[in-house]
Amino acid sequence: MGSSDEKVVAVIMVGGPTKGTRFRPLSLNVAKPLFPLAGQPMVHHPISACKRIPNLAQIYLVGFYEEREFALYVSSISTELRVPVR
Repeated sequence: MGSSDEKVVAVIMVGGPTKGTRFRPLSLNVAKPLFPLAGQPMVHHPISACKRIPNLAQIYLVGFYEEREFALYVSSISTELRVPVR
């Protein structure tokens, strides 16, 4: 691997709304990754785990959801963790 000061980028797969019917009707108004689990959106848990990675520079959420569905959460978690989430 590279040097100890090399920046790290994390990628979290968030899927998409095309087939997920198991959470219905709960997921009709909330994207599944934003569904609360232990008081936080599901996607919060892997994002928090990524924050513990040394030299973490950025986190990407990759999936087929509309960007607007995650905009408020991404903005708040980026500010909270002081790591860009896109």
